Amino acid sequence: MSDASHFQDRYHIRFQGRRTTVTLDKILSELIAMSFGLTPDRTDYHSTVQQWLQATLTDKLGASVPGGSSISQYARKYAIEAVARPDLMEQLWDWRLQGG
Repeated sequence: MSDASHFQDRYHIRFQGRRTTVTLDKILSELIAMSFGLTPDRTDYHSTVQQWLQATLTDKLGASVPGGSSISQYARKYAIEAVARPDLMEQLWDWRLQGG
């Protein structure tokens, strides 16, 4: 596992029949999971965030799917907008302090 994998999560999603990879900072992935009541140590953590990304990007971008790394930039934008809630950050820090 590389150092970068400690700070980022990769998700595979599909747009218009093609597969693409989206990279999110781990903190954003953890906060998205927390918004669904999941702690990052749960086995369904990754798949839940992947499904949220798939649905959110499809809903917000529709047929206007950007190429290259732009899709990850849009993913980060929508993730930040979704988790810009102080209560989620507090939940995540509480979980981390408990040894999660």
